[in-house]
Amino acid sequence: MGDCFDRLSHVMRLFHGVCRLRDLLSRGVSEPEVAAAVGRGELVRVRKGLYATPGADPVFVAARRTRSLLTCASAANFHGLWTLARRDQPPDRYHLLRPTGADRPDAVVHRDTWVAPDPYAPVAGVADVVLHALRCLPELEALLMAESAMHQGISLDFVRERLPGNRNAPARAVLGLVDTGSESPIETLARTHLRRAGLHVETQVEIEGVGWVDALVERRLILELDGKTHEEPRQLDKDRRRDRAAQLLGYPVFRYGYGDVVYRPELFVSEVTRMLGFPTGIDR
Repeated sequence: MGDCFDRLSHVMRLFHGVCRLRDLLSRGVSEPEVAAAVGRGELVRVRKGLYATPGADPVFVAARRTRSLLTCASAANFHGLWTLARRDQPPDRYHLLRPTGADRPDAVVHRDTWVAPDPYAPVAGVADVVLHALRCLPELEALLMAESAMHQGISLDFVRERLPGNRNAPARAVLGLVDTGSESPIETLARTHLRRAGLHVETQVEIEGVGWVDALVERRLILELDGKTHEEPRQLDKDRRRDRAAQLLGYPVFRYGYGDVVYRPELFVSEVTRMLGFPTGIDR
């Protein structure tokens, strides 16, 4: 029994807690073993031919039950893509890939698919996820997902070539904003807001005597965009030393957090613009 249970547990983990009977059988788990696991409460029969562990992600279970795949914003966390959504807040509606069949009233349904899905989870392939996001989400949310996908190696040309025609012009415009120099969502948003204000922004710039900075605005103002790691005492001390070194060289340093850039972008841009109006020790 131990070997049977180990094999069954392994397959269920492989499939993220929700698995079709045919996938269990193809991996050496027998129907009597499945039935016994259901009897012991180790598996739940979701529908004919589909089983889940009691602790399986209910979103994965719902997707498998409806023969759908999670995509767009609903698949971002699975693929490690950047988003504006908080992980502890469930969305109002999920995004599903359903090439055929009726639309679900409680979901945003996407029909087109270009690449193979994840082999084990009910999630569309990362290229499909990005393409759906570009055609569906607000501009900045789509940009974050696309740019982080490019960091993972997804080809910008591959994505652009699958967005032909006038209907996809807004999606291609989002791709025009992609700059893989940014290393975090807040850097991407800050760069985009400032460039739209007409400012020259370089990302991840090395300054002699200071080191690498998140962004250099108009070649004379250093912008540092802080995440939670910058709240740690050791990092705070390091940041202060770097700031002093930069200021001694004539560079003003502005530091902003996630909330400043995401929730107060107008104020963020206004402050940076005002600072650039003051004389500094840098002649560029």
